[in-house]
Amino acid sequence: MLKDSWPLIFSGVTVMIYLRIDQIMIKEMLGKTEVGLYSAAVKLAEIWYIIPGIITTSLFPSIINSKKSKPLYYKRLQRLYTLMIWMAIGIALLMTIFSDWLVSFLYGPAFVSAAGVLKIYIWGGVFVYLSAAFGKFLINENMTKKNFYRVLLGAIANIPLNYFFIKKYGICGSAIASLISLFLANYFYDFFDKDLRHQLKLKTIAFINPMSILK
Repeated sequence: MLKDSWPLIFSGVTVMIYLRIDQIMIKEMLGKTEVGLYSAAVKLAEIWYIIPGIITTSLFPSIINSKKSKPLYYKRLQRLYTLMIWMAIGIALLMTIFSDWLVSFLYGPAFVSAAGVLKIYIWGGVFVYLSAAFGKFLINENMTKKNFYRVLLGAIANIPLNYFFIKKYGICGSAIASLISLFLANYFYDFFDKDLRHQLKLKTIAFINPMSILK
């Protein structure tokens, strides 16, 4: 059990680090005020992160039960990816449209610049939702090391990306860095792993064809 679970333990620790390294770097590079603005936006975005865990926990048993039939197994996985991606896109669109009003209503005019961060950061939720489903697949296939490697890629990339984009765009730059890091960890990584290229195909179908959930 320890042999199989250590990558998951380190993955969890790495996720915690790379989802918070942005705030540490903002504090060092821009100051405490900017950290407060950024944190306000992040909290509003991460409220939605409980949803994918609930959905994947509910639906994944039926996906596991179909494993004896590879076509059915992959069809159900692809449907789950589609559901996760387009649910997150719907949330991101709504939050983008109403971010200025929401931030002003909840935090007041002093936090108005946090709305710009929220409009960017919320789109990282697309890859967070996808990761919830994809992570279940990796665990089910006993690919826990691959799960750790993809998270590690995101963490390593996040530091130089934050440094570059914070200098260029301030706290909005950090949101851009987080979005790119999540993309690298949850989609781009699959290009370089032959065992996951089929999953990349399923993810791509999910992105480009929302109606694939009905097939």
